[in-house]
Amino acid sequence: MTSKPASQPDLARVGDSDSDIMSATFGYLGAIFLGPVIPLAVYLLRSRRSPFMRYHAATAVNLSLTAGLYGLCCLILGGLLLLDSATVALVVALPVGLVIWVSALLYLIRGAIAANRGERSEAPDWICAHIVG
Repeated sequence: MTSKPASQPDLARVGDSDSDIMSATFGYLGAIFLGPVIPLAVYLLRSRRSPFMRYHAATAVNLSLTAGLYGLCCLILGGLLLLDSATVALVVALPVGLVIWVSALLYLIRGAIAANRGERSEAPDWICAHIVG
């Protein structure tokens, strides 16, 4: 069992209910399948209830929006490379898109596990731009 630093309190233990924990986890899992739709709904409907809900819903929205923007950039890159050669477009854009998708998926799963435990999960700034606060 690892101990938490004093600067990071256990967010779920400060009066948050099991429904808040389940909603936060649901936001991450919804982001895996529907992008930012489910976590944005959780953020808009439940974020005022607790800092725990606000943090996890915003993180799930930010992760899914950032991954979507990266995906759009891969499509643009693939389209530009397609002007030269379809082979080059596929060889460059598909692996880049796959790496971004897998990275976002891993951080969403880590966030869902942390939310289910009532803990905080940090994602690096390169994969989680702070769009929703």
